[in-house]
Amino acid sequence: MLAVALGACGGAVPAWKTAEGADSGPQAVAGGIKFTYSDTKASKVTIAGDFNDWSSNADPLFDREEKGLWTLVIPLPPGSYQYKFVIDGEKWIPDPGNPKRVKDGFDGFNSVVDVGPAKAQEKPE
Repeated sequence: MLAVALGACGGAVPAWKTAEGADSGPQAVAGGIKFTYSDTKASKVTIAGDFNDWSSNADPLFDREEKGLWTLVIPLPPGSYQYKFVIDGEKWIPDPGNPKRVKDGFDGFNSVVDVGPAKAQEKPE
């Protein structure tokens, strides 16, 4: 299992959690890191980051149930990664579900996900 270290958000329910039951921010899952974005009006969502040379076409998210909940699992080795979502090929935004951000050098912010090493499973005694 991969460990994902993210900054903490306050105790209130965040405004970005728009889809009922929607996951928020990147999560470690089987196969890598799951990225989720909620937007019922988007027709295409991709993720661009330093892990794909900031390509706005390399990694599309999928809205499998056509309810505006876009997801993608990306296998990432341990490290720290910056990324943004690209909405409909034009609008570049930081992950609204991830409070961990750094300045992007263009008067905006990139989201950051820190991927820890895989943890060895404990053997029963």
